[in-house]
Amino acid sequence: MIRTVRHALLPLVGSLVSASANAATPPATTQAAIDDFAARCEALNGLSIENAADTPGNIVAATLVKDRKATPPEKIMFMKRGHSQGNVTPQLDTFPVHCRVEGYVTPAVKFNLLLPLTDTWNGRFLLAACDAWCGKVGEDIVMPGLYDGYATITNDGGHYGRAPFDGIWAYKNDQGRIDFAYRANHVSAQVGKFITKAFYGSAPKYSYITGFSKGGNAGLFAVQKYPEDFDGVFVKAPVVNYNPKNAAHFPWIALAVHPDGKTPLLKADKIPLLMKGANDACDAIDGLKDGVIDDPRKCKYDPVALLCKPGQSEAKNECLNQAQVDAVRKLYAKPVNARGDVYFDYPTDIGSEHDWARSILPIPGSNEVGVPFALNGAATGIRYFVTRDTPGPNYDWTQFDYVAEKAKIDDMSTIFDPDEIDLSAFYKRGGKLLIVHGWGDAMITANMTIDWFEKVRAHMGKDTVSKFAQLYLVPGANHGSGGSGPYVFDTQDALVKWVEEGVTPTEFLLTDGPADPTQRTRPMYPYPAYAKYKGKGDPNVASSFKRVTPKETR
Repeated sequence: MIRTVRHALLPLVGSLVSASANAATPPATTQAAIDDFAARCEALNGLSIENAADTPGNIVAATLVKDRKATPPEKIMFMKRGHSQGNVTPQLDTFPVHCRVEGYVTPAVKFNLLLPLTDTWNGRFLLAACDAWCGKVGEDIVMPGLYDGYATITNDGGHYGRAPFDGIWAYKNDQGRIDFAYRANHVSAQVGKFITKAFYGSAPKYSYITGFSKGGNAGLFAVQKYPEDFDGVFVKAPVVNYNPKNAAHFPWIALAVHPDGKTPLLKADKIPLLMKGANDACDAIDGLKDGVIDDPRKCKYDPVALLCKPGQSEAKNECLNQAQVDAVRKLYAKPVNARGDVYFDYPTDIGSEHDWARSILPIPGSNEVGVPFALNGAATGIRYFVTRDTPGPNYDWTQFDYVAEKAKIDDMSTIFDPDEIDLSAFYKRGGKLLIVHGWGDAMITANMTIDWFEKVRAHMGKDTVSKFAQLYLVPGANHGSGGSGPYVFDTQDALVKWVEEGVTPTEFLLTDGPADPTQRTRPMYPYPAYAKYKGKGDPNVASSFKRVTPKETR
């Protein structure tokens, strides 16, 4: 049985809004049904999965989870995971009743599969892919799917590590890198569907994958390498040029802020000043001064405007000193060598400053391990991750020469980068792909995704691509959750309708987070179309925006 999706369709030209108030009330489950569910869950401990995937695996424990209360941090993460997966999820007080199946697939892929109650299972399977550099089997990452009634699985990427950017596990570990890049999700899908069929007595009618950042790469890899695994794919903020991002851009921005590899020139308490400088220069370009830079490609800005003037205090965050101005200039610039030659095409976008805390700039007074992400990713990545013969713990990563090592980096890119442009196998079997990227993403610029998507359109033809793949760009949206503009959207229900009913999405409604006082709404349209303020009307209301579709030459 396929249950209908729980989010209501609203009349904004077929768009979807995120409103947990519209969620259907699940039917009451009798105690007898729960007892039967618990017994079948326990019976999974005897199920063999040795032949379920490309390599043998085993179920370690199958356990009923009932009446488990969520902690305050877990509640917040449930909601944030919903934001990054395009599947709006409330701050649940209690975990939904489910059967939790823990297991592994050889050589080292650990997974958790969460099976909802039989009368709440929607007949579908969902893989929620791990993000950053993985290393753990997350619990919050599967909650949006479980809450929606999916049999939902996740995995650790084929290794154990300290989140978010621990690369030590990759040291001379080629199989681990392959598992991390794409194989872990493939074999997890195989065992997940096998167990789901064994448990419910029928196979899932449709299968989906969702994720952001590295989890977004998982979706692209599925489309490119395993087109039979999933019917629908949701991707947020993928990193198509994955290995160059880690080997070139992480060190560039880390050394811009920490020239000696340790000591920051500026910290996150400068972010309000940085945001003001960028907005003063570029916010009005899109026709609306609202604190959101719609398209940073149209912005020309030099942070020298923030250089301290007589009477201003850098210590009070009223301005920047010269070293700090130079650091921010580097963040906004493409990486170059000593001769000024560009060796990586993607800088940090103007308009992403609100997303710099922890990702690029340290928090004053915080000793959080692994922060900023760019600094930790640069150090651990170069020592252990970005080439096959990584130098190990005693190497001074600040001396790494990307250009000199480019051949080795390109070699690893054949494993790490989901950059293939022929998606015809996925298209021919009827698969559907939704991609979302925010213009306020401090970790990965949307330009990278656009460039790849344009290559796909050029190779396959834009009309063909529009039949199975769409890209949406969100002004001001952060890497995961949050942003300077409305950033909440519900794409999962639309993906289901596209896959199962042939209803092609035409637009989505963006909203603010539930705690934001303004509660702005705004439409977003499939690339290359975008939303533009009409010049009149309430700028906080979606109806004050119109669709603009640029003319294309091909």
